[in-house]
This record gives sequence, structure tokens and C-alpha cells, in this order.
Amino acid sequence: MKFCPEEKFSRRDCGSCGTCAGVCTSHAIEMCNGYPIFNSRLCIGCGHCGVFCPENAFGMEPLPGNAATEQQYRSLLETRRSIRFYSDIVPSEGEISTLISVISQSPTGMNLQGITVRVVQGSDAVGRLVKPVRKMLKILSFTGLLHIIGKITGMSDHIGRLRGGEDMIFRGAPVVLFFHVPRKNVTGYTDGVIAATAVMYHAVSMGMGTLWNGVAEKLYPFTGAWHTPRTRGTKLTAVLCVGYTDLEPKWKAPARNYNIL
Repeated sequence: MKFCPEEKFSRRDCGSCGTCAGVCTSHAIEMCNGYPIFNSRLCIGCGHCGVFCPENAFGMEPLPGNAATEQQYRSLLETRRSIRFYSDIVPSEGEISTLISVISQSPTGMNLQGITVRVVQGSDAVGRLVKPVRKMLKILSFTGLLHIIGKITGMSDHIGRLRGGEDMIFRGAPVVLFFHVPRKNVTGYTDGVIAATAVMYHAVSMGMGTLWNGVAEKLYPFTGAWHTPRTRGTKLTAVLCVGYTDLEPKWKAPARNYNIL
């Protein structure tokens, strides 16, 4: 639901400071005779006018408390690891709903929040995702292309294990999340990546682990069986495997290199 500042605004509570007009990202607010005038055509519903209003003239809910400290944030980043060993505990629908709920605060182009997450839950459902890939590999094997692909990618061993029945794609994860954004979205691919990242770190805070599945993302265009009519008109931006892990990290991972120009 889009935040409509004109509907929420209380002239009685307004202090005429002009803060709302100053922070508006789309220049949809002008001050007239000490009060804001709203242009609904330009408004993108970001809510900045409300959250920065010193008098709460827009009737916003109070923040839950202080922001996380730098150390708390760093601890969250350092605790996250790419998980490939999952326990037999399948997260409940309620837990998955809570996990995904952080997307409601994830930034998107024009604040349209057009993100769709397809949830595949349970070992049987996830197992069915692997079947069309094995079928495709079988066809490629007959043509001789599979051997060439294995040599080029250096993945011959992994391909062989997948054909032999081992799940080398989703690694036995009990839940797989497919993140989609509208094809004509303003900021497109980026929105889905930001949303998936938010969910990834929320999983850590809930005691779960994730695997950012680039292999599944690359296979998606070639596996029609993974597609669903409900995501028509969208494009896939990320695939996350989610679940409780059998292995917990014991030590801090080494820092990665990065450049500042």
C-alpha cells in the first residue's frame, strides 16, 4: 500500500517548519502560507516527509529503539557464511513469512516494491526442481556437449555427482527462494538483489543460514519447469537456499580485499 502524505497530514499538528518539503526526494511538496501542498502526481510514497517531521504531523509510528551499533552490525556480517549442510528441520511457513517480511523495508526504484518471492518449501518440492536439470544433462550427454561443458568449466566431477543422484544445485536445502522483479521496473535487477541481501542477513538474525545460488540463477532461463504463470512479466534476480544448518562457524572468516578509488 502506497503511503499518501496528503491523506495522513494533520494541519493542526504542523509546525510550519518546511522539513517535509526539504526532504522530499521527488519534489512533490511545496510550502504555501506556512503549510505543505502535495503533488500526488510526483509523490512516490517514500514517507520521508513523515519520518523526518519533528511534530509527527503525518501520524507515523515511533521507531522501535536505537539503531544497531557498529559492532552489532559487523557481528551480523561476520557471522554470515555460505551454508551447504542443512539440518532436517524445515522452517515453518510462519518463520518463512517473518524472514521475507523485511522486504517491506527494502528500497526499490520509485518505492514501487514490485518484488515477488516464490517460495519452494520441503525436500520433496525442492527435489522436483532438480529433476528437469538431470533430464537436460542426459540430453546433453547424448550429443557429446556435456563432456565439453565439463572440461571447459572444470565441473566434470560435480556434473557426474548430479547425474548420479546427488543434489549439487540446492545442496539439500529445505527452502528455496526465487526473487523476481517486474521486467519494466525502474531500477530492475538491483531491487531484487537488495531484497535478497536483506533476507540473507535476516536469516542470520533468526538463527538460519543461506546459500546465494548463482548456479540456479544461471540455469533458470533453460529450465522451463521452474517457471510459473504467476511470475509472468517478471525477471529472476536472485535465488537463495535457506534452512537451519548442521554446521556452525567456529572462527572469524578472513577479510576480503577491496579497492577504494
